[in-house]
Amino acid sequence: MTKRHCKQSLIAALMLAGLLAGCGGGTDTEGQAVEGEAAFGRHCAGCHGMQGQGRPPAFPPLAGSEWLALPPEGLTAIVLLGLRGEIEVAGQDYAGYMPPMQHIDDERVAEIVRYIKRRWSQATPDWTAGDVAALRARLADRRTPEGRAGVERILQELQ
Repeated sequence: MTKRHCKQSLIAALMLAGLLAGCGGGTDTEGQAVEGEAAFGRHCAGCHGMQGQGRPPAFPPLAGSEWLALPPEGLTAIVLLGLRGEIEVAGQDYAGYMPPMQHIDDERVAEIVRYIKRRWSQATPDWTAGDVAALRARLADRRTPEGRAGVERILQELQ
């Protein structure tokens, strides 16, 4: 390889790295990656959208959803157990199915719940992987809840 070719390759690689850095995911005001956004993008955005807009009529929005008033335990239960049946979100009916996401590790589930709460309800829960692990153990024998009443029943039983 000639020196000229190596120099051109280095310049091309640096330009590509610069372009890729500019195409990254969401950032906060200081340019740092937003915690939880990558996990949300990987596991949730396919149905709920990166902007939380949902995909009616099957997948409800997170943005503007009254479901975000649920405590972290409720949202975590939905992530881990899934959700079935008819639900109402922001005045619109949805009849979809969210599969259980038991395969997501505790740290990623905690990140997703914190991200959702922070992004679309402006809450900042102190919800950790340890909290998720403890809840996962308590939910081990549970089935996918049906509708909001099913989620609320689980929350009552957890108290």
